[in-house]
Parts: sequence; structure tokens; C-alpha cells
Amino acid sequence: MGGYTARVIDGQLEIQGPQRLAGPLPTSIKARRDELVEFLTEWADGVWPPAPSSGLREVEEFLYCTLSTALDVVEASQRRQAA
Repeated sequence: MGGYTARVIDGQLEIQGPQRLAGPLPTSIKARRDELVEFLTEWADGVWPPAPSSGLREVEEFLYCTLSTALDVVEASQRRQAA
């Protein structure tokens, strides 16, 4: 996320980075805020980058792959479960 970190605190999304975010969050993030909070809580232990003990890191280690590939695997799994 370009040097920014995210974390979920009491169900709220907090974003921190090298400089303050100017203005409101982009519409794409606002519209999917609940989805982002749910994903971070379930797969990243509530933080981004994902915590070492998170589900994403487990997938990454199990498959011996990059974080990007682990995200693709989780996303494919979620799409498959939704079908």
C-alpha cells in the first residue's frame, strides 16, 4: 500500500503512512470498507502488512510463495466458496 499500513481497531479501519492522507478516502475504498475490515480481521490479523501469525502468512509459507500469490489463492478460494 505504498508505505502505508492499515489496522482494524474496534471494527474501524485506520490507515497510517509517511504523510497524512489528504481529503476523504477514495469512493472505491469507502464502498468496500466493511469488506476490507472483514478481510483484514479474518486473514491478516487486523493489520496490513499481514501479521506473521496471520492466515495469509500461513498460506504464503505453506505454498512457499509470495504474498501476492497468497492473496490470489485466498481470493480464488473465496470466489469458489461463493459460487
